[in-house]
Amino acid sequence: MSLNKEEMKILDEAINDLEKEEDINLKNYNAKDPEGLGDSLEKVFGKFGINEEFIGKAMGIGGCGCSKRKKFLNKIFPYRKKE
Repeated sequence: MSLNKEEMKILDEAINDLEKEEDINLKNYNAKDPEGLGDSLEKVFGKFGINEEFIGKAMGIGGCGCSKRKKFLNKIFPYRKKE
């Protein structure tokens, strides 16, 4: 299943809405935060050859915004560090 441009637009709008309402954005994302759901999804999709370059080529667009979505998912669904 691949997303069309309209579906990608809907996902981007949802991210933008949450960024405004929850103040979760790339500016306050800390790269040292623990891995989260976004990293796991990237690893799983990568095993099947689905990466940012593949999505861009398949959809005929310059970029898919995968990195932004990964960071967003990591921020709202981080894994807890073991203490």
